[in-house]
Amino acid sequence: MRSLRTAVRWGLPLAVIAALAGCPLSSDKPLSDPRAAPVDPALVGTWRTQDPESGEWNRLTIFVFDEHEMVGFAPENDSSKVSAFRLFVTSIGTQRFLNVQELGTDDSGWFFARYEIVQGRMRLSFVDDGLFGERTFASSTDLLEFFRANLSDPRLYAPEGDTPMESTWERAASPA
Repeated sequence: MRSLRTAVRWGLPLAVIAALAGCPLSSDKPLSDPRAAPVDPALVGTWRTQDPESGEWNRLTIFVFDEHEMVGFAPENDSSKVSAFRLFVTSIGTQRFLNVQELGTDDSGWFFARYEIVQGRMRLSFVDDGLFGERTFASSTDLLEFFRANLSDPRLYAPEGDTPMESTWERAASPA
């Protein structure tokens, strides 16, 4: 369940998500070609979320990498380590998804989070693997079309009866 470990590094509520949510989808393909992705300037900057159990604040700082991609850094609260992520945006209709790939690991899979930013808050809704079953996708286009066909299905984010894996982040001052 490497992708859940990665999501946890993003500061998601640990025990609640592990107990109530399924497992985030991990794919060997992104949703679209990163070379065609627009950078969303609203994502750039430092974000923070508070762990409801420990009360600790978790941070995520996003920088523009090039004209299509971003990179995110999330310091781990219990050590001097930092997790790094490759990020880019895919739009499907009016919905925007982050394609997220953890850097510096042997597993180079992608996971996905629908995001929306309203009044300085970013809500991330992670895509769950339950709706996908044993499906495989020959290309990013096939994966994108599956998403498009299931955008209104709540099982895209959580198995029926489960709580979706979501987190809300607020703007924070950039670290010194």
